[in-house]
Amino acid sequence: MKFRKLFVLLMMALVLAACGKTENSGNSKVESSTETSGGKKVGIIQIADHIALERARKGFEDELKKTNPDVEIITKNANGDLTVVPSIIKSFQDKKVDLIYAIATPAAQGAKNGEKEVPIIFNAVTDPASADLVKNLEEPEANITGVSDYFSIQAQLEEMIKIFPNIKNIGVMFSTNEANSKFQIEELKKAADGFGLNVVEVGVNNINDVSTAIKTIEPKIDIFMSITDNTVSSASTIIAESLKAAKIPSFASEEGPVENGILVSAGVDYVDLGKKAAGMASDILGGKAVKDVPVLFSSDTSKVVNKKTAEALGLEDDKNLMDNAKVVE
Repeated sequence: MKFRKLFVLLMMALVLAACGKTENSGNSKVESSTETSGGKKVGIIQIADHIALERARKGFEDELKKTNPDVEIITKNANGDLTVVPSIIKSFQDKKVDLIYAIATPAAQGAKNGEKEVPIIFNAVTDPASADLVKNLEEPEANITGVSDYFSIQAQLEEMIKIFPNIKNIGVMFSTNEANSKFQIEELKKAADGFGLNVVEVGVNNINDVSTAIKTIEPKIDIFMSITDNTVSSASTIIAESLKAAKIPSFASEEGPVENGILVSAGVDYVDLGKKAAGMASDILGGKAVKDVPVLFSSDTSKVVNKKTAEALGLEDDKNLMDNAKVVE
């Protein structure tokens, strides 16, 4: 009996030992697999919620996963609060990300200020130089490069005048907190002067100021121009409804605000910009130095019209507006 008990105890010990070896072996394989698969970590910081930035993120994620299927993507949204940007960058550092993708100028500036070693790729930045992100666009000098959403305001005004040849006063709203927006306003003023047009501008501190601000300029304008400003883009539905009630047409630099009610856009495709940024990320994750990845600019543009807004303004049959346009509702 004693022998039988001893035998049973011995067999149980052997089984437990075998299980322990199998479990450790399994963990070892998982760690080894992660290392040998070449999986990388990418932190995405998005400054706010609006269509353009969402598209820049989605285009990036989808394209990056094609070339780096094992990539781990960590996404953080600042929800328009600039004060949380440093803590987001710190969280990426704690997670030891291999690359940071910063969407919009304030996110890119925060990433650059907080991280000096890990490669950073920006997107939705109109003027990287005036935002103090990159001095040499062809050969970035630090750990940051990216994609600009710049599209010539001169070209936008030419398209605007083709559609609305009788305009004289252009209304524009901008965030007082964005260097990106100040650059666009200055460029707009110079270009408008060349066409004999007047710019009526109004600055806002945050989205709560938008309703009042748009009402103050409506009596003074023939058309409203929505620049690529994060606060303005986030409030594009509010702006569009106010302008429709006042029977004032509106023009945007990209498609997102048109889907929210702005009348027409002739500008860049943010999904495409996201894909371009993903290509740059793949190069850098593959070992290419940041200085060898120049800043990219998009030349692809499209005309988009909001059907309901066109109908509300009595412009649904306007040939200048509707010709060669993609129509959204």
